[in-house]
Amino acid sequence: MHSGSRTLQAIDDALEAQYALRKRHPERDEVYDDHRRRSAALRADGNCKLDVRYGGGARCLLDIFPAGEGAPVLFFIHGGYWRALDKSYVSFIAEPYRAAGMTVVLPGYDLVPAVSVGGIVDQIRAAFAWVVEHLKPDRIVVAGHSAGGQLAAMLALDQAGRGEGPIVGFVGISGAFDLRPLLQTSINHDLKLSTDEAAEASPLLRLSRLPAGAPLVPFLGAVGGAETNGFKQWTADLVTDWRARGGTATYCELPGCSHFTVLDRMAETDNEVLRAIAGFLA
Repeated sequence: MHSGSRTLQAIDDALEAQYALRKRHPERDEVYDDHRRRSAALRADGNCKLDVRYGGGARCLLDIFPAGEGAPVLFFIHGGYWRALDKSYVSFIAEPYRAAGMTVVLPGYDLVPAVSVGGIVDQIRAAFAWVVEHLKPDRIVVAGHSAGGQLAAMLALDQAGRGEGPIVGFVGISGAFDLRPLLQTSINHDLKLSTDEAAEASPLLRLSRLPAGAPLVPFLGAVGGAETNGFKQWTADLVTDWRARGGTATYCELPGCSHFTVLDRMAETDNEVLRAIAGFLA
């Protein structure tokens, strides 16, 4: 098979167990329902601007939970393995960050198979550019959960490649930082990634391709203590490589949290992620 092949590879049972979480977590629908309910309640409070269009795709909309003129921005990207969920599931995380003085922006994006993973990366770049142009924050922390962690990492690495920009920190919550193992899982039946595309969209590889001395923003890699070793390794590897290239990076396990309940921890009024983000903005 040549390196760019789209031929679906055979499923590797060991990789499937590490990364394909639907069977492992039958309770996830209950967690999602709780997140949906809490998110709808926060949006119903009305102190937000919903479905602001930033691009042409059906889901190229963002929600803004403002903290006032000139506030720094937390740009938080939802997960779902690029194939599921939307921004409305994660509104509930906004409140403690807004209370700490941050405007929270939650971008949506089109899902596979309507667009490719690379196309989603480009949509998130467009959403980020909209925020820079229209909100004009002087400080932004980019963050995301799962697939959103991959997307946030690509924004932080874009800035490292440019050499400057408004991002002052990056937070990956249970991020998918190397897409190559997914080629041998059932997830790729939806993603349809070629070998080349998986490499191109992998923050771990993108980091290794940066020019020497490219300035990296501080990075917090957080992962649930009850997650698979595969997800823990993704975060640990990116933290290690970030440090090796001269960046500041911290690995943090959130005790007892699964891949899905880790967001509940992030939404608590005082938690490790909130403290880290406040530190990046200080």
